[in-house]
Amino acid sequence: MKTAPESEVSDTQAPGLRGISLTLGTAGHIDHGKTAIVKCLTGCDCDRLPEERARGMTIDLGFAVWQMGDGRRVGIVDVPGHERFIHNMVAGASGIDVVMLVVAADDGVMPQTVEHAQIVGMLGIRRGLVVINKIDLADEARRRDVEEQVRALVAGTFLKDCPMVRFSARTGEGFDDLHAALSATVSGTAERVAEGPFCLHVERSFVLQGLGTIVSGVPRSGKVRVGDELEILPGRSRHTVKGLQVFGQDAALGRAGECAALRLSGVTRAAIARGMVLATPGYFEPSRFVNARFHYLPTHDRPLEPRTAVRFHVGTSETPGHLVLPELSRLAPGSETYAQIQLTRPAVAAAGDFFVVRQLSPARTLGGGHVVDSGDIKLRRGRGQWVEVRAERDAASGDAERAMLLALDSAAAVPWHVDEWCRKACVAVDAGRAIAARLSERGAAVALPGERYAAARALAETLSAVCARCEALHAARPLELGFEKKEILRSLSGNHLLIDRAFEVLLADGGMKQAGSRYCLSGREPRLSGPDQRLAEQIGEIYRKGGFATPRPDELPAATGAAPAAIGPIVTYLVQSGVLVELADKLLMHAEYVELSREALETYFRKSARLRSGDFKELLGTSRKFAIPLLEYWDRMGLTRRIGDERELKTPEAG
Repeated sequence: MKTAPESEVSDTQAPGLRGISLTLGTAGHIDHGKTAIVKCLTGCDCDRLPEERARGMTIDLGFAVWQMGDGRRVGIVDVPGHERFIHNMVAGASGIDVVMLVVAADDGVMPQTVEHAQIVGMLGIRRGLVVINKIDLADEARRRDVEEQVRALVAGTFLKDCPMVRFSARTGEGFDDLHAALSATVSGTAERVAEGPFCLHVERSFVLQGLGTIVSGVPRSGKVRVGDELEILPGRSRHTVKGLQVFGQDAALGRAGECAALRLSGVTRAAIARGMVLATPGYFEPSRFVNARFHYLPTHDRPLEPRTAVRFHVGTSETPGHLVLPELSRLAPGSETYAQIQLTRPAVAAAGDFFVVRQLSPARTLGGGHVVDSGDIKLRRGRGQWVEVRAERDAASGDAERAMLLALDSAAAVPWHVDEWCRKACVAVDAGRAIAARLSERGAAVALPGERYAAARALAETLSAVCARCEALHAARPLELGFEKKEILRSLSGNHLLIDRAFEVLLADGGMKQAGSRYCLSGREPRLSGPDQRLAEQIGEIYRKGGFATPRPDELPAATGAAPAAIGPIVTYLVQSGVLVELADKLLMHAEYVELSREALETYFRKSARLRSGDFKELLGTSRKFAIPLLEYWDRMGLTRRIGDERELKTPEAG
């Protein structure tokens, strides 16, 4: 890819050219002609560094654009073949969709041929072709021999049935066959789907005079537009995309799988380099602990030790660390397991990213696989359900709906705003909102006020907790008709949105009843036994006979002959059931007489506008001890209004 060579990265789309959302990459041993083949196809010399041209050896990644001849363009990443630059090879290969494995006809399969073939297989590449280059240096027997070597190498891999083309980059022999095979392979490769948040592993950054810092790479997911705000990880500084090129041409939109160059605002070249990530803000977290599915290459001759020092390659980054095996003391060659890579510094590794691990000393590729998740929890002995959780999350890979369900379930009883939920599941917000609506309709997620959601399990646990609390209250105070909500919540520590929804569900399905401000579980209404019923009737009759001069509750044991402990629950029951009215603390009155006092007030106010408390005392034939609490009760009930030492009837017009 020509990443804006001395031409301005602008906001306009070049007419007449179409890109394909995938990238072709080379692989193979040093000096087998990878760069020469790319030059034959594109006219571009990918050896851009002076030392590369001086030594005739590719050191770093090269980029070019192949015009397929029908208006379509494909980005090409040319990787170095020398074993000392394998880290650069992995950085380039991490972004490709189709591989062109190059083997020289005179040399045949060489060490880096084998290692490159292993690496591209571990990086999730599933389409490719083999080019037997330098056929001008080999006779027919040698060509057939090399082809047999290659078939043995790729047996059992995704390349086993791929096209194999003979070519000479020096003479051009076989060019038509190469072009046709490449075109067919590219056309038969599914373009990368540009879903999810934007994420680009930086392959290169440089400065263009008058324009500023340019960042290039192949986005692994999502789309980017001029004007978007992106963050640089791990630093988290945010910058605006001021210009964009795709396949070396000015564009307004870039997608996953396309070679892209972005001009950023307010960033120096020193602030962003290969190995960093440019992404939609809030979606990706640098982490020191990467949980992954790991495949140990079968070409090794001894088991892998459980805490091997490694270099972890993901995207374009490489980070030292240790490979920890939770299930096995050692891992046999050719085996797979879930493992944790514990890094010395944070790296950005998202679910689904392919990776390679290489041994530190001696330097060699151990294996690779794909990331399941990452976080801040270090795997230790006594792993609990660690492997089972990884397997469950692994099974959800590539399924946005399942990923959102798992993410929400991990939130436990803490509802998430839909935007936060999408970020945790690494799903683009627009797609995530539609998924959230579907999950809510199916009952797999619970929609709450404020665009917040909780897992169905969280609501079920909250319902259980509310019911258990009510059951405990009913058991402790069986004669009460219900309990204030604040009393029910006193020992509950769950989220208030989930608790409110639990009450709504219980009331709607009949599991709970509400009377005024009190709640009780259905079927737990108090039922008085014979002795309790007789005591309740006796106390009710005492207050009815007391009229407007009622006894204190502490006088009831003497009046009834019942124990004080038995009196309290019965009195509470009579108040809640409406037989008695609590006017003030320790002052009760029979409901019949409270109603008579209301009738007396209304009759009085038909003749007079104001009422003094002394007049009310005389009106009822009682003492101030009972008259004042009655007046205050009717003030609270909204029947009367106090003005100084007098009352007036409170009307709607009076407020």
